[in-house]
Amino acid sequence: MPASNALVLRESRQPALAPVAAIESILRRRGLDPAKAGLTEDRPDHTGDYQRAVNAQSWVNSLRLAGHHDYARFSLDRLHDDQFPDHIRTYVDALVRIRAHNRDQQRLPEAEQDIQRPKVQHLILHGPTGSKKTAAAAGAGAYAVQCGLMPRFVSHSKFLHWLRPDSAPPGLTPVQIMERYERCDLLVLDDLCEEMDGYATNHVRTLTTNLITARLNSGRGTIFTTNLNFDQVEMVLGERLASRIGGGAVPLKFKADDARKPQKW
Repeated sequence: MPASNALVLRESRQPALAPVAAIESILRRRGLDPAKAGLTEDRPDHTGDYQRAVNAQSWVNSLRLAGHHDYARFSLDRLHDDQFPDHIRTYVDALVRIRAHNRDQQRLPEAEQDIQRPKVQHLILHGPTGSKKTAAAAGAGAYAVQCGLMPRFVSHSKFLHWLRPDSAPPGLTPVQIMERYERCDLLVLDDLCEEMDGYATNHVRTLTTNLITARLNSGRGTIFTTNLNFDQVEMVLGERLASRIGGGAVPLKFKADDARKPQKW
């Protein structure tokens, strides 16, 4: 019998390691002490810091994907009083409290759970072009990251465009696009009804309704920015969807002059 076959035969006669012993063997080979595996002081929990880093990267990536990477520089501390930083802070803090409460409740048996929804689920930042609405919304996203939430940013028009066949960004499918903006803790939907010329097709209304309804049903917050008032949004998206957006919402009117200071001719 060849030596190699004899070696295999001898090894096959060895009793298999018990599962626990096998795991201990793997840990020791990796330089870990199995006897201390259950001691938290030997394994500092950096989960919160790690999650904040993930949230921050997701926020910046969403800005970059939407073509607004330069807005990553904004924070609540950089906003002026006419951009409502105190209102934004209060809104995000309420989302954080509701999220923490619901996570605790989900550890209980379903019959005992008391799942809550935020009293204010939508902030609507509305006003003329260049009145710094998007900068304020970007500050809200940055603050949400600090508070442990995962925010994402997308313009209404880009979101709809990406859901068209073969129009999603590289590496993403329309289903993944819908899921990432439905499930984030805070969504900034920028320029609601932008460039829709007073009317949205039924397909556009359906996609927008699906997004907003999913977020409403799960109690997730959304910040809208728009140049339009309620009646104009209603004309574009329809009475039913405008009602869903306006229900449980706080509108904040931006009145500043166009910060871009365009040259007129």
